[in-house]
Amino acid sequence: MREAGYDDPMIARVGSLLCKENLKSDAETQTLEDVICLVFLESYFADFAAKHAHEPEKLITILRRTWRKMSPRGQGEALKLPLGDREKQLIQRALNPAA
Repeated sequence: MREAGYDDPMIARVGSLLCKENLKSDAETQTLEDVICLVFLESYFADFAAKHAHEPEKLITILRRTWRKMSPRGQGEALKLPLGDREKQLIQRALNPAA
């Protein structure tokens, strides 16, 4: 970044964002994490879930960890994603263990 003309404060900020420092207290870091989680759920989760269909508990654990990293706003957006029935069922199982 320095070679591209960025100053030390910007370089430090980007490093902080990429290291997910202060995840729950830094709005920009949290937004970045929400985006990462939403992209995973929308673009990669279906294939990942299909490859690991024989390990439903592993998928549930991953979904719970992903969910905990997101803000309430990110979680709300995740529930609006156009996911397949299988993926929606896995998310519901992750969010409602008693169901």
